[in-house]
This record gives sequence, C-alpha cells and structure tokens, in this order.
Amino acid sequence: MAIKERKRPQTEQTKPKKRSRKETSALKYPDDLIPTGCTVLNCALADNPYAGFRKGRIINIIGDSSAGKTILAFTCFAAVASTPDFDEYRLIHDDAEQGQDFDVKKLFGNKLLKRLEAPAVDEDGEGIPSGNVQDFHMHVLDALDEERPFIYVLDSWDSIDSEEDEKKVDEFRKAWKKGNKTAGNYGAAKARQASQILRNIRLKLKKTNSILIIISQTREKLNAGMFESKVTRSGGAALKFYSWHELWLFLSKKIDKEFSKGSSKKKIQLGVNTNAALTKNRQTGKNRKAHFPIFYDLGIDDVQASIEFLLEWDYLKKEKQTLVIPELDFKGTKQKLVEHIENNNLETALQKLVGECWTEIENDAKLERKRRFE
Repeated sequence: MAIKERKRPQTEQTKPKKRSRKETSALKYPDDLIPTGCTVLNCALADNPYAGFRKGRIINIIGDSSAGKTILAFTCFAAVASTPDFDEYRLIHDDAEQGQDFDVKKLFGNKLLKRLEAPAVDEDGEGIPSGNVQDFHMHVLDALDEERPFIYVLDSWDSIDSEEDEKKVDEFRKAWKKGNKTAGNYGAAKARQASQILRNIRLKLKKTNSILIIISQTREKLNAGMFESKVTRSGGAALKFYSWHELWLFLSKKIDKEFSKGSSKKKIQLGVNTNAALTKNRQTGKNRKAHFPIFYDLGIDDVQASIEFLLEWDYLKKEKQTLVIPELDFKGTKQKLVEHIENNNLETALQKLVGECWTEIENDAKLERKRRFE
C-alpha cells in the first residue's frame, strides 16, 4: 500500500523506530468491546477497527435533530445481532420518545428484527416504554436481574420526567387555574435523581458486561462565552460524569443527487453527512473525530466512510481519477471501488486496512520523548 510520507523535524534522539506492517496488522477482535457498526468510529473510540463501545459501561450519544443518534444506536444493535459472539445478548430499545418508525428489516436486517425488544410489554404483547426516570431505572434493574448481558438504549433522556416533576406540573396547573403561583420549577427533580440512578446502574452493568446507551438532544446554551460551545444537553453533570464515552453528533451537510426531469435539472436529498466528536473517552483518553454518511434507505454507509477516511489521509494510491489498491486487488474509480468491495464481500478486508492506517497515524502522532518515570 502506498503511504504518503509525513515529514517532521527529527534528531537521533527523537527519530521514531520504524514499524513493520506486521505490527500495525496485529489488531484483532477485542473481547472487552462491542461493535458500533462503523469502522472509523470504532477506531476513534478504541483505536480498533472492529469494535468501539466498552462492555459494562454507560455511553452518552448527544446530537442535533436528525444527526443520526437513533440510527447509530440501531446500527450498533444490528452489528451485535450479526456477530455470533453476542448471540446471548438482549437488545432492548426503550423508545421513550415513541418516535422510532424505521423499516428495521430493510435498514438493519432480519436478525435484529427478531431480537429487538421493548423494556417491558403489556398483556397484549405491546411494548411499554419508560414514562419517567423511575420507570427507566426499574426497567434497567429488571434487565439486570435476568443476569444476561444486554444492550439497552434509552431514546431519549430528554423525553422522560420524574414522578416528582409530573406532580409538580399538576400543582402548577391547579394553581394556574386558580390564578395563584407555585414555588419551584419542574425539571429539577430529574436532574437531582440522575446521579443516584446512574451510579446504581453503573455498578451493576459490569457484572454482566452489559451496555447502557443514553441518547440526548443538543440544546442551545444561553449566554455562552466567545470560546465556549454554543450547545449543551440536559441531565446536569451526572450524564457526563458517569459516561465512559461522550459522543456528539453534528450534521455536516446534506447528500443530494441531481437528475434531469424534462428540460430541467432537479435535486433530491438522499441523506446527510455526520460528524462525530468525542469529548470524553475513558477507553484511550484521546478525543478523536470520525465522519460518516447516512443514507435514508441504507443507514450508515460504512464502506463509503472507510474509503473517505483512507483518501483523507492519503493512504490510497491515486493515478489521476483512478485508485490503485493492491490489498483489495483493485484499480478503478471510487464508485467502482464501493461496488468491488460489496460484490466480493471485502468489507472485513477494508476494516483491516482502515485499522492498519489508523494505527500508523496514531503511532506517528506519539511524542518521541524520554519517559519521566521507569
């Protein structure tokens, strides 16, 4: 594989040791991680192309509306459902927003469709989502009581209240009708209880190697300073404190396709490009970024995201508009490369290639300094 040389000032003391391809190819499927379904995101999370989310932990995915938060969670579900190592895992979607309307079979496969479940069901077999934080807490504890590993997705944190806040709303309403005022505000009880609930859950997740993924919505931060982020998320400090990964998703741009209709040209939107930024990463300690396209009739395009990553870092040999990849026995355009990979089931080989390149980049980025402590 042709690698574009990255030059930097070096001395005999700082010159890095030359690494062989064997070293950068040593990555294998990790026992302590769960796949996200997106190779470049796996790398950003855990320096491993095959999996990224840590077992036994809480993950917080925060994002703009339509940035792909739920699609990412379902892609993780689908990747797990397609991996025999996770056949014993329960896949629980707590649709507290009651906004999930995907064609699960088409986008994520029949294996996930058969295994996807709600946190609870009524007498008619209909799923019961959480209505407040107490429901959510009890649903997770019920899942833990089964002593089977699971992936539980709360979709989303913003859509549930607490019992105390629900009572507070009733008080406000009764007082309002009488023309009176009520002290306090609703929303406070949920924030107070979050720390206790997440602490209690976190200690028990590790026993079964389960994962809790909490989806949050971005909110505009009022009175943000010049150098501060303009967005935040609800839940107070508890979500940030107890999360192993804090992952923010932002829309980058729309993906449009232009076509001719009669004498005019039209555009139709096929999807969006999403930027993922880690602001907390206890797995590697590094806050990395990843980019991936999401198509409405495909989901996350892992092949396209991987190719774009390799092109961005100049790890593919280009001859004008032609790509040459000996590892994949390919020479042709980018579109032909996508077809070549999918038609020949080379997705795993592409993952390996991305992992090798990611490892080389991370190795090049390491400080070549004398260790302070032995």
